[in-house]
Amino acid sequence: MSVLRILHLYPRELGINGDAGNVLALAERARWRGVETEVVTHAPGADLPASVDIVHIGSGPLSAQRAVHADVVNIAGRLRDWRDAGVPILAVSGGWQLLGRELVTPDGETLAGAGVFPSRAVLGSARHVGEIVVRTAETGTLAGFENHSARTELEGGEPLGRVLSGTGNDGSLEGVTVGAAIGTHLHGPVLPMNPALADLLLATALRGELPPVPQTERVDRYATNARRAIAERLGVSL
Repeated sequence: MSVLRILHLYPRELGINGDAGNVLALAERARWRGVETEVVTHAPGADLPASVDIVHIGSGPLSAQRAVHADVVNIAGRLRDWRDAGVPILAVSGGWQLLGRELVTPDGETLAGAGVFPSRAVLGSARHVGEIVVRTAETGTLAGFENHSARTELEGGEPLGRVLSGTGNDGSLEGVTVGAAIGTHLHGPVLPMNPALADLLLATALRGELPPVPQTERVDRYATNARRAIAERLGVSL
């Protein structure tokens, strides 16, 4: 691979709670290891690149989701093709809702999703706002911040992990994985806070192990301390 291409979907519309930091983390962690990286942004109505190595979509309120919904439906087939080809996809909260099977608004309207994830999100009146800790099988314990009003039902795939403290999908499970595609409620942004998850996406895209380098070792210590502080505030262990 000569250049690692990261596709950032709708950065102007979907990027609350620091989600753009996920793309920055992926790009910098790749560059620190000598991998040339290109970030390509996509806006509604624009053409998608012919090929990508990682896809990211962040979160936003229902008004922002409506603003990009028609385009999401338009590009859904390409997104599913990339998922099936093993391209890593990270979809955060509202972006995950759009890439699921359907999104039900508080007034009962159903918006068809892209079908990348076998999930159904139902928005309610109560918001789940606060720190969250999740135990996963592949990347250890994740920590972050959630801010959503959804109850999310999984109709396939596997949950990303089990909630130790917080709400997640339903108070018990958090997120979804389908192959190399991941949906999660975790903001923070999630990848700088949980570098093992960032390196999992990169290793999948680059098809190889990612050795630590001095830059990653330094920032990973900060991330460990941040996760530990969240866990201590919530009374759970990492």
